[in-house]
Amino acid sequence: MKKLMLYAVSTIAVFALIIGTSPITSAGQKILLGTSQPGGATFEVGVAMSKVINDGSGGKLNVEAAVTGGSTGNVRTLQKKNKMQPFRVGMGTAPAVSWGQTGRKPFKKPMDVLALGALYPLTVVYATHKTSGIKKWSDLTGRKFVVGGRGGSIYIVTQLALGISGVKAKKEFFNNNQNSAAIKDQRVDAGFFFLNGGIPAPAYMDLSRVLSGKLHFFGPDEKTIATLAKNEAGLVRDVVAAGSITGYNKDIVSWGQMWALMASSKMSNNTAYTFVKSLYDNASNISKYHPVGKHVKKSTGMRGLAKLKIHPGAMRYWKENGVKP
Repeated sequence: MKKLMLYAVSTIAVFALIIGTSPITSAGQKILLGTSQPGGATFEVGVAMSKVINDGSGGKLNVEAAVTGGSTGNVRTLQKKNKMQPFRVGMGTAPAVSWGQTGRKPFKKPMDVLALGALYPLTVVYATHKTSGIKKWSDLTGRKFVVGGRGGSIYIVTQLALGISGVKAKKEFFNNNQNSAAIKDQRVDAGFFFLNGGIPAPAYMDLSRVLSGKLHFFGPDEKTIATLAKNEAGLVRDVVAAGSITGYNKDIVSWGQMWALMASSKMSNNTAYTFVKSLYDNASNISKYHPVGKHVKKSTGMRGLAKLKIHPGAMRYWKENGVKP
């Protein structure tokens, strides 16, 4: 844990220099913000949001972002009972928050997790070399396929898609950087690839540039996507527009999910309200530090959260602003 926090603080300092600010020095209430694995842009977005929240709170809050295992890992972190439990916030996908609330796999029982607000869409597609012979989802049968990294929601939803469609691939579990390298070197037949707000995550932006024109992208079949959207909170059919990925000029039909913020019921209503208000009242400032910020808006702050339990403090803010799921 000490090594993790040291890495997080060091990275925050570097990122702070890049965006032209100083590292966090606020004397306000310390809030730990769990993000995700390296290479996926979530940590960078978390640092940007931390800056906006700290400034927007007028010194009441001191938010620090940290690299973590991702969505389901953050749900578990919220359960840790110590003096920081009431002051933890996690970033995670709406489906992961739903699984935590209901006790569905990968959780063995309902978790103490409440949604605070929605952030931006994450769209997942799958990448393979054009020479692999894989053209569509069913072609993954018997092939070595990276379904995601443990601790995030992508690997869970991808496995759900395999189960729904009856496709039996040889599953590999890699994080973003490992997955990108494996696709590049053709050590696997295919792997996941995702975009935040229509922008490829850093590890995949680099992959698509290096292999521009050599990759083929695809999603699950339409029936599988429809079943996922029907059964899972926060999942939608999504289309990656032609040109969004370097060297690829075709639309890609796949699935997407909303990133969301979450906390436990141990967080006070006042702290939750201040956190949400400081972020969403100043959401336009996020884009000063990260391009995904343009998708974080007060008007879409409840998108994809209709089936989720919302923290009372956050709900107060959304009701005041007339924003509904």
